[in-house]
Amino acid sequence: MFGFFKKYDVHLCPEVKGQILKEGKAVAGTEVIRSLTYVDNKERIDSVKTDNEGYFIFPEVNIRSKMPGNFMVEHTTRQIIFVEDEDQKRPLWLSTHTGIKPVSTYNKKLASLNCDLTSPLAHFEFTHEYNPDRRHSAASICRWEEDFEIYKIEE
Repeated sequence: MFGFFKKYDVHLCPEVKGQILKEGKAVAGTEVIRSLTYVDNKERIDSVKTDNEGYFIFPEVNIRSKMPGNFMVEHTTRQIIFVEDEDQKRPLWLSTHTGIKPVSTYNKKLASLNCDLTSPLAHFEFTHEYNPDRRHSAASICRWEEDFEIYKIEE
């Protein structure tokens, strides 16, 4: 009963770092937008601009919430990071983070969002650190050298 009134630390997103390219060339001054929505249905939006070499950084996001005290709630955060290119939203990261604590496999992916705007959207899975029989899933135009299995590419 008292858990309903207590506030808990909730991790929504780790620090995000990346670079935006288009046909291999840095995209300077473009706005990168991040939207995080926890089960409280509050959309938290922030944005940054890429520097002269196309790099950008978002800070880690943590909140205080009473929601973890409710055992009837599944704790998820929808994470969306995108840029607008030629009137089209290009997704750098689309995923649903489960739980209220940081997950190292998410941290690793989001620490290197290196994307070419000409890449097609790929849906992929990667290792779940706490349960090897379960996989995390996401979608992105970014690519990493290891740790994921693409199961669908949109043309």
